[in-house]
Amino acid sequence: MEFGIWSNGFRPHTTAARAFEEDLQEIILADKLGCKYAFISEHHGEEIYIDKVDTLPVPELLMCKAAALTTQIRMGAAVKVLHLQHPLDVAVQAATAQHVIGADRFIFGFGSGFPTPLFSVERGMSYEERHDRLMESHALLLKCWSTREPFDWDGRFWKGKGIVALPKPMNGDIMPMATATEQPEMIRIAGAGGYTLLSAYLEPAHMLRAKADRYCEAARAAGVENPRANIAASRLVYLSHSRKQAMDDLRADIDNELGYQTKRGLVHYARNVFKLDVKGERLTLDDMVNGGVYLVGEPDEVAERLRDFHRESGGFGTMLIVTGKEWADRERRFKSMRLFMEEVAPKLRELSAEG
Repeated sequence: MEFGIWSNGFRPHTTAARAFEEDLQEIILADKLGCKYAFISEHHGEEIYIDKVDTLPVPELLMCKAAALTTQIRMGAAVKVLHLQHPLDVAVQAATAQHVIGADRFIFGFGSGFPTPLFSVERGMSYEERHDRLMESHALLLKCWSTREPFDWDGRFWKGKGIVALPKPMNGDIMPMATATEQPEMIRIAGAGGYTLLSAYLEPAHMLRAKADRYCEAARAAGVENPRANIAASRLVYLSHSRKQAMDDLRADIDNELGYQTKRGLVHYARNVFKLDVKGERLTLDDMVNGGVYLVGEPDEVAERLRDFHRESGGFGTMLIVTGKEWADRERRFKSMRLFMEEVAPKLRELSAEG
């Protein structure tokens, strides 16, 4: 098994600059600790965030800075919300980022993003057609990378005359790709194309297993060997030398974030997907830890929970731990990351991707 971080930047408002610097320092530490991957969330503005939450809408810019301050960690968006921008611009931005960061360190991560109508309608687009728009975006993006001559595109959602997409990817017409998706057709495309399949930390084992089975079926039909090695699962993990200390470290900060996430529909998700017995309309840290959504406590305990998750989900090749949160303080966040890589990762490293 490989390891990495899912930098899910969501910090109480101070300045965006400070939030980005904290994200950056966590990526730098992950690189020093030997993490192979950093997937960085693309979070767009919402009304409830105004003067309350700082997030990162352009992860590629942070990746470019991080690349200069790290040595080996591979980086990608989790995810570029592909249906919100003209695919020509996305193709050019991604290829440029790859040339700046390096062919062996940049991954093009894409998807449809958090399911809210806002991001589409504020750009004058249909929310209901976002998945169809993403599929066409993906097709046009690949054509931008693979076509050497100017071309026209007269699609249902995107138009273009005399399209010239430069620069091209560094290794011909393709680059490493990853996606987080629930759509059967995109799961099939991802499996057949050897894309990394990203699983968000709020996805329970049984849902990941069903999706992974569809992905692996398409991958094997296309001749991809050991496709579960290309699946990256994630979990919110926080470690200390006692469970009580870990809970005390997290309580105020996570209860604050859950207040915003409740307004975005997380209570409904917790009840209907994780089957949590939530009292009232407000989630708490205790709800999420007792329900197994968050893995909090001592290294041995968390390692065992992750082994269970790996088995129940059918296996995967990469474990990503969530960062980008304003938990406790930087010193204690860094301590948790070190404990994971020094005391948890060695207990998981020999797990087979095939479960």
